[in-house]
Amino acid sequence: MSSTTDRSGLQGQVLVLFAGALVAVFLVAALAFDVGSMLLERRTEQNVADAAALAGARYVQGAANFSSTCPAFGTGTAPVSAACLVAHRNNPSLLPADITVNIPPIDGNYRGVPAVIQVRIKTNHSSIFAGVIGRLAWPVGVNSVAADQHGVTYGFGMLALDPTACKAIQISGTGVVTSAGNVQANSDGSEAGCGGIGFSRSGGGVLTVTADAATCRSAGSIQDTGAGSMTCAKAPNSFALPDPLRNLPAPPQPALAPAMKEWVGSPGTLTVPLASSIPASCPGATLAPSATSPQTCVLGNGNPQKNRVWVMYPGLYPAGLDIRGGVTVYLTPGLYWIGGGGIRMSNDITIVSVDDENDRTKATCAATVPHTCTGGGGVLIYNSKLPASAAGPIDLGGSGVTLSLMPMSYAFGATNINLVLFQDRTVALAGDDITLNGSSSQAADVRGIIYAPQGDVKVNGSASVFSMDQVIANTFKINGSGGTVNVLRETGVDAKIEAVGLVE
Repeated sequence: MSSTTDRSGLQGQVLVLFAGALVAVFLVAALAFDVGSMLLERRTEQNVADAAALAGARYVQGAANFSSTCPAFGTGTAPVSAACLVAHRNNPSLLPADITVNIPPIDGNYRGVPAVIQVRIKTNHSSIFAGVIGRLAWPVGVNSVAADQHGVTYGFGMLALDPTACKAIQISGTGVVTSAGNVQANSDGSEAGCGGIGFSRSGGGVLTVTADAATCRSAGSIQDTGAGSMTCAKAPNSFALPDPLRNLPAPPQPALAPAMKEWVGSPGTLTVPLASSIPASCPGATLAPSATSPQTCVLGNGNPQKNRVWVMYPGLYPAGLDIRGGVTVYLTPGLYWIGGGGIRMSNDITIVSVDDENDRTKATCAATVPHTCTGGGGVLIYNSKLPASAAGPIDLGGSGVTLSLMPMSYAFGATNINLVLFQDRTVALAGDDITLNGSSSQAADVRGIIYAPQGDVKVNGSASVFSMDQVIANTFKINGSGGTVNVLRETGVDAKIEAVGLVE
């Protein structure tokens, strides 16, 4: 009796276990079937969204901004109507409320970019078997972005080209930075230890972007910390802009610069000094440098040179310039080709670009927008190297320094651009390649485009106003230091975005 009872009990337990296992297998199979069905539905809807975005992209150039679900099918502006109709024709079960169109996109790599359309479709897909566990429907959402950007340009005031640098654009200190152009860091911040920060503003400083779009972009994240503020639409994890000057030809190496001249007396007479009275290694000196025997031209080295007023001319400067100790230098218009050594300025000096050798007046720029400047000539400092002279940094301005440089008109394709500083593409120095220092006593101007594709540019605002037009560099740092840095963007170049078809 007990044996029969034991066998019956075991059979009952086996039946229960078998039934439970069968239910579990059924649930797993049901879920697998439903998930597979949902993924298939998602792929189908992605195809619908892609077709809709491409249809809208045909009409998106110049289209009015739009961000909403579809109006009644067949209504709305051309890109909206085309996108909604194509979505509906490819899936007649879609309702207008299921489809959202954004011109321009509201997130992702192309957030806020003109001539780009974003289509989103969101539906609920009924479950087949998962209802047994209470799952009656699966949400399905897809996103597609398309562009038609033949010749679409993107304006900016600051562009950092490095794709991985930590904080490729870094704004710190306590001053005010105002940019009339958008600000862009191409970096994703993937450099070791960075945490993905491509663009940083910290401290008590204020960044204000006054461009129409007023956008701060980064291919990585954007850090905004400290007591200051950042007045621009933040667009992290964005796309990188191409270097608009990547095809800019480097200037050929010119002949040695002509002999310097000197203003003597007050109000002053422009004289041709004796070679023996020109500082050694400077143009016209008894011991003048050459490309094969480069030596740095040092002005103002000691009391005999203090307070002298020089006129310098375009040409090759082997091993660079070191200007110090109270001297004044007027730069006549043209190309200053620095063959290694760089340029250094310090200790209460004046460096001003002028119209001609008889001019001693720096440019006059209007206080109102645009800040139109008259006078000041136009110079281009090209920072390069020679076989016998390694490249050095450029360090301009500083406390008590008068600095006013106007740009030179430089050929670029079928047009000309206003270029003031251009660093050789093969030059990348340890530390800051180009440092521009504001003065504690007066405003400083370095107008035109500053272009250092492999170089790091730093601006120290000091306690006054430092004005420039546009910066394109490997990285770009601004330390406000209680002063004001104005990126005027009254001259410069735009990046051209060539994106046609699906881009996300």
